Amino acid sequence: MAKYCALLRPHANSRYQAETVKLARAELTALLEKGGCRAEARRETRSGCDWLAFEAAPLNPAQVALIGFAAHLYVLFEETEDGALRPLFGQSEAYLGGDLPLVLKYKGKTNETFTSFLLNLAFCASNYEAEDGLTVLDPMCGRGTTAFIALNRGWNALGFDQDAAAVDEGVKYFRKYLEYHRLKHTLTEKSMTANGRQAAVLRAFQFAQTPEQFKRGDTRALTMAAIPAANLKQVYKKPCCQLIVSDLPYGVQHAPGGGRKAPSLEDMLYEALPVWVDLLHTGGAMALSFNVNTLRPEMVRGMMAEAGLDIMDGAAYEGLEHWVEQAITRDVAVAVRRF
Repeated sequence: MAKYCALLRPHANSRYQAETVKLARAELTALLEKGGCRAEARRETRSGCDWLAFEAAPLNPAQVALIGFAAHLYVLFEETEDGALRPLFGQSEAYLGGDLPLVLKYKGKTNETFTSFLLNLAFCASNYEAEDGLTVLDPMCGRGTTAFIALNRGWNALGFDQDAAAVDEGVKYFRKYLEYHRLKHTLTEKSMTANGRQAAVLRAFQFAQTPEQFKRGDTRALTMAAIPAANLKQVYKKPCCQLIVSDLPYGVQHAPGGGRKAPSLEDMLYEALPVWVDLLHTGGAMALSFNVNTLRPEMVRGMMAEAGLDIMDGAAYEGLEHWVEQAITRDVAVAVRRF
């Protein structure tokens, strides 16, 4: 058996830092299981820093690369017999740029590390591999943090939200990012209709790391549009993604005004979940995070199961409830579409 230890990324908030150790253990467990390695990670403190340590059969390069996806891990080391630490990896290389999900700042933005963690749980629960050319859907994307992180994995992304201003800002930011970094790309707009009326305008990017890749068609895609979460069936009539990842709103209400009483977040989720499940390919997975003060965990998981998903359990997918800030205690539910 070989001994490994991973240095965790620090967080400025000491209370949240304590919570991230729990998330990091779950994430590492999920990634190890995805790579066919079963190991139990334990928390250690070395030189005042948080570490995760585990013992396992010697990791192969593919397993090490998979652990490189980990959002909470900074560096993975192998511990030699004399106690020395031999570094095995840093973070996996971003397809576009590590700054892509970081530059755009706004109130209510989900932490990029947590978003990457959420994406990892969905990926690990799915029946797909990283090289399968995955498409990630965030049906409540805001300005696109989940989509940008998916793109940096080298995957394709779909981002939708009912907030047209937020979607517009995300599209403008991404276009400027591509232009600033001189990345070859195209942007097309397509009007989608439903019941004889315009349902949305889809803005679709095609891009690549190099002009040579773009020329030979080795490209990635991002599509964004202002579409309410429950209305995606007006645009997509069949499965369009392998992963659905979304950080649900933390407030009590989620709907536009207009003089009408907004439906509750619970009602919105009940209406939208069957639509989202229909968009998942068989073997695809969904990971949702939510505020337990506005959505009960057992209710969320119950609605996911009722919509046709199998709820994931085990060390990587249970006990993920954690404090974020006053009035927000967040939990995560992960499920798979088996048929």
